[in-house]
Amino acid sequence: MKQFTISRENIFNKLKFVSYVGIFANIILTLAKFYVGITGHSEALVADGFNSLSDIFAGMVVYVSFKISNKPQDKEHPYGHAKAEMIATFLVALILIIFGLSIIAMSVFKLYFRYYERPALDTLIVASATIIIKEILYRWTLRWGRLLKSTGLIATAYDHRSDVVVSIAVVIGIIFAIKGYYYMDPIAGIVVSFFIFRLAVKLIKESISNLMDESPPASVIDKIKKVIISVKGVERITNIKVRKSGPYFYIDVEIEINQNMTVKMSHDIAENVKSSLMSSNIYINDVMVHINPFES
Repeated sequence: MKQFTISRENIFNKLKFVSYVGIFANIILTLAKFYVGITGHSEALVADGFNSLSDIFAGMVVYVSFKISNKPQDKEHPYGHAKAEMIATFLVALILIIFGLSIIAMSVFKLYFRYYERPALDTLIVASATIIIKEILYRWTLRWGRLLKSTGLIATAYDHRSDVVVSIAVVIGIIFAIKGYYYMDPIAGIVVSFFIFRLAVKLIKESISNLMDESPPASVIDKIKKVIISVKGVERITNIKVRKSGPYFYIDVEIEINQNMTVKMSHDIAENVKSSLMSSNIYINDVMVHINPFES
């Protein structure tokens, strides 16, 4: 992957670009699935078209959250707006649940009323192309989501992967329908819905953990401690709290310094701790340093 200079502006621009690509791809796929699904008599492909339509909405929700989370701190939001991305992740999960329920309802309807049709070959081509396109989007979006530490982008990537599973089921259903086993299409739809539910639950748990200010992994905190203790004048870390808001970290740390230092010297050490932390990781958004006297 091409390297670029990481900055707040670069992060937002890349998030915006990846979102644009996902939305554009879903628009093309939605139009293709609806047209070919209707003309080719494939209820499965039409249902998959509604899936892509929901992805367009989800992509727009995540993009709007990126814009909101990139806003600077203000009087009403002293810690910024980064949690908007967690709300977007939660909304994407809800969209997945709604879509899963719609698949089950449609599949049960088709099984109960034996509403089967023989699909055209074009429907198989579109469904197969969807698998390839969505898998590429999944891998590409996930790489950028992890690189930029964006939970909203990672959620979108897993949504692409769920679309791959859905399209595989659609392909299987169409192949069996062409061969005369019409009932396999709705059965595959029901199976797929359970994979969607599992993914949705995972995303909801992740978003709730972040909204509840869950601490990052111990490895992240250990790296932060190493930076703090390396600052000249810091004798010991009394206490440290780290919370994550969107892709950003907020740190509240108590350090001990020589009790004979002047207020000016103590202030300078605290500023050095803050600047060292923020320069060590672009995702550290704010640091609050408390000074305690060190007694050997």
